[in-house]
Amino acid sequence: MGYDLLFQQALGFHEQGRLNEAENIYRQILETAPNNPDILNLLGLIAQQKGLHAQAVDYFYQAIRLAPGHAPFHFNLALSLENDNKPAEALQSYQDALRLNPELKEAYDNMGDIFSGLNQTDKAEEMYNQALRIDPDYLLPQAKMAYLRKDISKLEQSARQHPQEAVFPYYLSLLYRQQNKNREALACARRADDLAPGSEELLTLLGELLIITGGHAEAKQVYEQLLRLNPHSPAALINLANFATNTDDFATAEKYYKQALDIRPGDLDAHFNYANMLYHQNRLPEALEEYRSAVVIAPERFEISNNLGLIQKDLGEYEEALGLFFNAFLKEPDKEEISVNIAETLTLLHYQDKEKAEKIAANWLEKAPDNVFARHLNAAFKGDNCENNQIFAQKLFDNFADTYEMVLGRIGYDTPRKLRDLTGHVEGTLVDLGCGTGLVGMAYQAAGTRLVGVDISEKSLDQARNKGIYRELIADDLLHFCQTRLHDYRPALITAADVFCYLGRLDELIAACKPYKLAFSVELLKDGSADWKLAPTGRWQHNPDYIARLLKQNGYTIVNQYPLILRQECGQDVEGLIFTAA
Repeated sequence: MGYDLLFQQALGFHEQGRLNEAENIYRQILETAPNNPDILNLLGLIAQQKGLHAQAVDYFYQAIRLAPGHAPFHFNLALSLENDNKPAEALQSYQDALRLNPELKEAYDNMGDIFSGLNQTDKAEEMYNQALRIDPDYLLPQAKMAYLRKDISKLEQSARQHPQEAVFPYYLSLLYRQQNKNREALACARRADDLAPGSEELLTLLGELLIITGGHAEAKQVYEQLLRLNPHSPAALINLANFATNTDDFATAEKYYKQALDIRPGDLDAHFNYANMLYHQNRLPEALEEYRSAVVIAPERFEISNNLGLIQKDLGEYEEALGLFFNAFLKEPDKEEISVNIAETLTLLHYQDKEKAEKIAANWLEKAPDNVFARHLNAAFKGDNCENNQIFAQKLFDNFADTYEMVLGRIGYDTPRKLRDLTGHVEGTLVDLGCGTGLVGMAYQAAGTRLVGVDISEKSLDQARNKGIYRELIADDLLHFCQTRLHDYRPALITAADVFCYLGRLDELIAACKPYKLAFSVELLKDGSADWKLAPTGRWQHNPDYIARLLKQNGYTIVNQYPLILRQECGQDVEGLIFTAA
């Protein structure tokens, strides 16, 4: 086939979006004509369409060396430099294009975008006005200037004047999203998509808004459409990887994350979300590398330092983990998940180096005297029997809810099943005190058992609700519930698995539970020095004699206790007891 026919065939493939076939022919032509600037430019455009901007830049530079006076080559180079996050170089290339073609309105428009991204609003408007000087009917800079000025009325007016143009509802959508008016933003994005179907920018925005507004199934379809339109779209690949991760399809997720990172190696979301996936698969060394890549890109992001700390904690590097957690804490001191991680890691360090852990904890309390976790932990380290802290328990489990079951699986926690083995099937209502995410319910669910869960943590109750096994879930303090509502249910059994270790004194609660049957666990206080004691772990330990005495004082005549290992902590068994009482 001759050169012209081959070239026309490649252009045809290119126009049809068959990029790989077009690229193969362009490369074939380049072998016989290595100094053809048009072919180099076309190869650059294919790389640009695939999102491979560093590769595209190389092709455009080669084309410009061969044809420095061709304005489109400079424009294409500038566009890839802009997308490769090199604003200064992109601006220079747009200026080079404008020197060759002063009427290139698109160059001014794109320069306006760069200045807008740099928060140089006045300079951005100057560029948009330059584009409008060349073409007063150019709609794109009109919409962008209204967006910069946050002028919703102007965008709405322009949308009415140009009802067939997608640009105005698109920028209205962006502006509404910026103002957290996500329903309005979604409606505008849908309208824009109807007017310009198949636009990558619109599909990306539509997918984001559907996720924000809870339309996950439709969002997945949108990103699948986007991936068909452009198999090299990082937005499609990353979001489809996220969906795959959420359904435990880790092989598909990993494939998409890696493809996205091949296209855009510096993509923060790809590194961070891929790292999260690896962490949840317990692939800690790989997750560590991905988080490290993410922190280089965005050192200001607290969640990256926090997650790096989680890995170091899991690897037993407690001091390094604490350094990362405190780095995150300094950036976002009100993020309670960070405080939870600091407290947990200090507890683990306490096993290794009591003096160092107590010194760090005291320093934390000095710097953050109102932090409930710092106060509780310092009391625990000192052995102070502080009052039961309802706020502490609520905040702890609200922040623990999403990962609670994964963590318990790692430490050998099996108390709900052991309770069920000891009590057998329950016919009637079972009131699950401190139900958490619903593990006791999972152990007891059966025909004839009516499950009622009570917990102080709303987020834990959300997880329990997702299991669909509880007849009723109640957000309340346990003592308040038992004193005011328990008798309405006339339960056949009351359970409390790994709950009383967060309460301390149990006199009022046990009194409020009588005369109903009980099955619960406690963490063992071995030395008998007190009825209950706050341990350095931050959990309460109970004297079995105190529990037995308390049950008998409240009329329970059949009291049994069974030793068990509650969990593993730092390689050591945490000893406990199960009590049953009737």
